[in-house]
Amino acid sequence: MTLDLSGNILAANQRFLELVGYSEKELYGNHIEKVMNNGSRFFFHSMIYPKIRMEHQVTEAYLLLQTKEKELLTVMFNAQLFEEEMIIDCFILQDKQRMEHLKEIRAINEALEVALKEKIMLHEELVHANQKMKRYAELDFLTGLYNRRMFIKKLKQMYQAFSEQDRVFSICIFDIDYFKKVNDQYGHLTGDAVIAGIAEEMRRFFDDSCILARFGGEEFILLLPDLDKNRSIAMIEEFRKHIKCQKWQGVSVSISFGLQTINYPSELDDIIIQADQALYAAKRLGRDQVVHRGEMDESVS
Repeated sequence: MTLDLSGNILAANQRFLELVGYSEKELYGNHIEKVMNNGSRFFFHSMIYPKIRMEHQVTEAYLLLQTKEKELLTVMFNAQLFEEEMIIDCFILQDKQRMEHLKEIRAINEALEVALKEKIMLHEELVHANQKMKRYAELDFLTGLYNRRMFIKKLKQMYQAFSEQDRVFSICIFDIDYFKKVNDQYGHLTGDAVIAGIAEEMRRFFDDSCILARFGGEEFILLLPDLDKNRSIAMIEEFRKHIKCQKWQGVSVSISFGLQTINYPSELDDIIIQADQALYAAKRLGRDQVVHRGEMDESVS
């Protein structure tokens, strides 16, 4: 419904006309108090109309309207004054319609909450799937250790950081002696249990500063920060003895180890190759032992 600045009715929509039971012709030019009882007229003139003129709006004011048949209706009254157009736009909603409107709003909000929860769940599922894919990309499926690609990435990062600080680190490559016999004699499930068991012992034995990886098959690789030749040999020798005391599904194994300690500057591929050379030297010397590449150089010289 639209009023002029004096409160006279200029226009009313069909819904309002049906609500109060008047025709547009009957209301046009009449003051809005035509559809009010005495109490509402007093309230309108003393409270609502002054507020509209001073603040240019009123929201959620409750009034009693009086229909043509003298029936009283509780309504919620909202109004906005537009000074340039010199009109007051009114939005009048019957209380029961307001309740229906609130129910609709509540239903919409509930639907939005459900949609939001579904969106959050979907987001969490996507995050979980991405994390799972990242783990698959970085970790070996059987052991949970880093895979070869991730180890090389970590090695490059450590080389960069340690070379700037002139800090030492060692690399150890090892594999399980006669592992093919374990698979042939006890089966691949037992072989997998041995590999997974060794990986678990690695996690228990070495601290979090060490980088542990499965390099492929029964071969593993370690990056040992701040350990020089002698200290790395001592630590890996202790680990070799520890592994010999373990059993997985009744099977015990021995391991051959090859070590190399970084010398700056070095090519990363060369460091791994030199550790691998030390591993094969350990195998040639009878297996179940630790060989450092530096010792091979010393024996040659």
